[in-house]
Amino acid sequence: MIKTVNEIKKGDMVVYRSGRINYVNKPRQYKEYFNENFQNPALGFRYDIIEIKRYVKVLCLYKLKTIYKRTMI
Repeated sequence: MIKTVNEIKKGDMVVYRSGRINYVNKPRQYKEYFNENFQNPALGFRYDIIEIKRYVKVLCLYKLKTIYKRTMI
């Protein structure tokens, strides 16, 4: 499980509170714009990160594994 924004890697799938899905290309930008609670204070609550998924190799196939999930408040 991810505990900080610094653990986000390139290729991770990020799901925002608004429902938008984004693949991470530049992890350092997430370090700049998001705080330790995975919230973006500048853009408001619509762009809080509620889920992060990562592709994990199992045998010869890849599957998505949820590495961070926040409950809806």
